[in-house]
Amino acid sequence: MTNHDSYTVSQLAKKYIEEIVKDNAKIETDLYERELIRFVQWCRQGQILQDLTPSDIGNYTDFINGSGNTPQSSGRLLIIKEFLNFCKKSGLIEKNLSQHVRRRKSKSDSARLTGPSMRKKTQLTPSGFSQLKEELEKLKAERVPLTQQIQKAAADKDVRENVPLEAAREQLGHTESRIRVLENTLMDATIIEIKKGSKKTVELGSTISIIEIDSKKRSSYTLVSVTEAKPLEGRISDMSPMGKALYKRTKGDEFELNFPQGKSKFKILKVS
Repeated sequence: MTNHDSYTVSQLAKKYIEEIVKDNAKIETDLYERELIRFVQWCRQGQILQDLTPSDIGNYTDFINGSGNTPQSSGRLLIIKEFLNFCKKSGLIEKNLSQHVRRRKSKSDSARLTGPSMRKKTQLTPSGFSQLKEELEKLKAERVPLTQQIQKAAADKDVRENVPLEAAREQLGHTESRIRVLENTLMDATIIEIKKGSKKTVELGSTISIIEIDSKKRSSYTLVSVTEAKPLEGRISDMSPMGKALYKRTKGDEFELNFPQGKSKFKILKVS
């Protein structure tokens, strides 16, 4: 191997194992070999490591993050990160691909929100829970067709200009990432009990009718968590400006919101 542009992922993985892993008594050789074999198999056959893009590495980390729990994923990705670091520091590749290896964010990372949504568990309305569950099942069903697209596109000999392959891999990465988010959300979620009848205080699941005092324009919103917010359908997040203003208020309350064109004053007409 004399030209780094011609080094395949398989060749460099073998070189890394022989020169670094096997000579280090503190490293579990079998563990590293297994993970590097997985990485080689995930890449195209004969893939030149130098030709991998940041998007490729990002898709691989999304794939790993979606295939196991956080400690396992972090350990597996650390092996790939060390391998890519070795390739860069040894001058075997020009790109610093290791910086694109991303670990899944822990719960402590996502718990830095402030306001009503800072809860131990995600709270969902019954309809929101059902919608997310349906979306999850739909995405899982799309895995097989996407994998087949990748296999079909990878059969193209001109891999350097293989747009369909890149598109399919990118789509699979997005799909796996979304599946991971939905699985974690549904696993940790608590379903809000929505009682029939009039409510005194605005809470998650409440439907609120308001009027803009100056223009007399009326609007109706349903307050939900960030996860199931759909503003165009009137389902607003409790972290949105309007959601924050409405949260814990009662019928008859007046409040102001700042908009680019100035302040507007509103009154709550009904909470149900």
